[in-house]
Amino acid sequence: MKRFFVVFLLLALLLPAVSCADNAAGTSSDLTGAETETPATEKLYLDNLPADLDFDGRTIRMVTNDKASFETLEDAADVVDTEVYKRNRKIEERLNLILEPLINEDWGTAASLLKSSVLAGSDEFDLYGGYCYWSIDLATSGYMLNLADMEYLDLEAVYWGKKFIDAMAYKNFIYWVTGDIVLNYTNGVYATYVNLAQWNNYIGDTDLYQLVRDGKWTLDRVKEYAEIAYTDLNGDGKTDAEDFIGYVYTTEDPIDGMAMAAGVTFTEFDDEGVPYITLIGSERAVAFNEKLTALCTSHASLLTASDGGYSSVKLFGSLHALFTIGRLAHAVTFLRDMKEDFSIIPPPKLDEDQETYLTTLHDGTTILGIPKTAAPEAISAVCAALEALAAESYKSLTPVYLDVALKNKYTRDEQSAEMIDLIRENIVSDFGFQYTATGFNNFFRAQTKKGAEVASIMARSENKWITSMENILEALEENAG
Repeated sequence: MKRFFVVFLLLALLLPAVSCADNAAGTSSDLTGAETETPATEKLYLDNLPADLDFDGRTIRMVTNDKASFETLEDAADVVDTEVYKRNRKIEERLNLILEPLINEDWGTAASLLKSSVLAGSDEFDLYGGYCYWSIDLATSGYMLNLADMEYLDLEAVYWGKKFIDAMAYKNFIYWVTGDIVLNYTNGVYATYVNLAQWNNYIGDTDLYQLVRDGKWTLDRVKEYAEIAYTDLNGDGKTDAEDFIGYVYTTEDPIDGMAMAAGVTFTEFDDEGVPYITLIGSERAVAFNEKLTALCTSHASLLTASDGGYSSVKLFGSLHALFTIGRLAHAVTFLRDMKEDFSIIPPPKLDEDQETYLTTLHDGTTILGIPKTAAPEAISAVCAALEALAAESYKSLTPVYLDVALKNKYTRDEQSAEMIDLIRENIVSDFGFQYTATGFNNFFRAQTKKGAEVASIMARSENKWITSMENILEALEENAG
């Protein structure tokens, strides 16, 4: 991946710019380095779809809240929007079909529209792409088709988020897919933001990036360095937004990301693909919460508003914090004008014994599925389009977003680009986390001051969680097929 992205970045810098109109006509090179003449040793497409696929101009009607990933804007000014346009047009021309997204950006409205359509027995939608938290129960409610053995879909391919897809599967049923086909598979991952200038000021004798490479970036280290950096700038003896904060946080979704990054599991699968609860009595979960509590209750840490993490990242961007944890999207949204250099590194591990750095995706990540009422003659076209779009996104859209929009436009050094690749290498999830009716997905958000007490809290929740899990599995069994 790293080598792949670097190649595309170099080509993006060297090749001449072309207009959207030229690209739509397929007349020249583009930002990803695709050429009109492809070397014999290089595949024209990354997927293995038959070369002669032709869907005779069929329209694929999609309902989605994901405007960024699917809206086609011919006159887009932003380089990423331009790449989405080029990707969509390329696949339409290749497969002789039309992508027609109905976009409603409200998180839950797309799901409501699909439910109403399926309940009415209508085949007005061939494809659904929605906010995971509001969409996942469409599978348990019986609205979605099993994608496991669909023609043209190769869910083992690198451009699909296999670990994430596997976490949403049940036995041999796969209702949801995601991956490079959607932008929030990249910008929805969690990372640690570090004010690099202040790191060098307060912790100058430690190489931040080498610390990460050596596997020593842990929750304990965050606390240690946060406390070294904290400075009571206004001299009032209180930790507040006017000080220089070591660690600024919110009790919202970044806490979910930290739990996953620490290797906490909510559920695991047995040999038959049936999930069972592992959180209750988990020593790792207790250890994580103890370290989380120690960090969040430190004098060097400051809790901000519950507003999607925006206040935390804004406070960091205004040069009042050494660390915060948030999504990669926050760099684009809030940090483009930050006056001091910042770095992006993985979320912290539980401890140095943890084998790899891990991350997960925001619960608003777009998941894609096919409604049960989709016309049989449309399903093959939908699956081929999904496969082609995913492969083309991996080849062109993701590199442009990472190398041009994110790595070079919003981060300040090459080593942050290396760290972003490291973060993306291990995107994981969990069945119990994804199927939100379990209540697992936001459990640790309320435990930032509970420490080891979390063990008894989990014990008291056991019956409720077991019942919720049983209901989910029963619904999946009833609606399978």
